[in-house]
Amino acid sequence: MLRFDYLPSDFHPLFLFLGESEDLTALAGLLRMFAERQKPLNIGEQLPAARSKAKLTLVPEQGSTGNYGLRPDGPGSFRWGLNAWQAEEIARRIELLAAANNKSGSEIIELGAEDEIPVKISLGEFTDDFLVRRF
Repeated sequence: MLRFDYLPSDFHPLFLFLGESEDLTALAGLLRMFAERQKPLNIGEQLPAARSKAKLTLVPEQGSTGNYGLRPDGPGSFRWGLNAWQAEEIARRIELLAAANNKSGSEIIELGAEDEIPVKISLGEFTDDFLVRRF
């Protein structure tokens, strides 16, 4: 199961994706689909098996004035502004991480935009219940 959520911090906030190879491969596939279509995509709706307290939407951005990177977009809601090339490159990095010969590891995704929230993609580094809401 893919899990994702925002981890607030005064100094080093982070948006964390956790999963096994098949979960991360599904995320990479969604990023590739986004790169082709360049239309907003809600990750939770597109990957129904994913779990999160936060809403995250992939948003197409273009040109030098684009609002690139992951940013807050209201209470409990975030937007990840990417162009097609960035989405393809992030998908490629996730696929390398999710390769069958990797048992664990992580990637930090940053686009270099001011005030963006870094995105950490993690394979096999946390327990299955980490980031899952308990009722």
